[in-house]
Amino acid sequence: MRFMTQLICFGSLSLMAGCASNMPYNSGYPDRVSHEIQVVEDTMVLEIRASDAEPGLPYYQVNKVKNFMADYKSRGHDHGPLVLSVPVGSPFAGQYEAGVQQALAIAYDYGVKDVSRNDYNSNGSPEAPMILAFTAYRAIPPKCRSLASINLSDTRSNDPQPTFGCATQANLAAMVADPADLLGIRRADPIDTLRRTEVLTKYRAGESTATERSQDESGAVSTAVE
Repeated sequence: MRFMTQLICFGSLSLMAGCASNMPYNSGYPDRVSHEIQVVEDTMVLEIRASDAEPGLPYYQVNKVKNFMADYKSRGHDHGPLVLSVPVGSPFAGQYEAGVQQALAIAYDYGVKDVSRNDYNSNGSPEAPMILAFTAYRAIPPKCRSLASINLSDTRSNDPQPTFGCATQANLAAMVADPADLLGIRRADPIDTLRRTEVLTKYRAGESTATERSQDESGAVSTAVE
């Protein structure tokens, strides 16, 4: 391709200057494409089995439920509800209903409000568990080649090295708080209609639209010591 471009350039003196200054940079190694971060959707699941000796959540499962709620609050609350499923027809139906109330109380303590109940048929099996689940996203970093496998002194092609940008992408995949952000822009929060109406009313009346603050909220430096 480069050879054909040179033939065209040398074929006309009037085009030589243009070819010398505007020839596109032709990189044989598209680093931005080859070092992409993969984002996959995961379904996080916690299974809780009833106990004959306890009416609700077994004591050894309580901390697991708390950790699961904290994980949902951290990674899942922006991507859908926390789904709670109880086995219908289970011989432990009473224990599970008590467990549901305990789980909802724990969810409330962790600030989890978006809970969706979706029961399923257990066919009478005593092994059927109560299930907590939510959707989360995971970033898979690119696999970076070892620098020991690359001849860094070979610069004949003037192309970037095969590892160029890979470490940056791998670090980004490890550090991003919510991998779903790599898929696109987040949805905007709902508009505060009451606040917008109040601001427009003040604006039309020629009044200040700034939020009034008390002396305690000011940024003044204390004069106690001068």
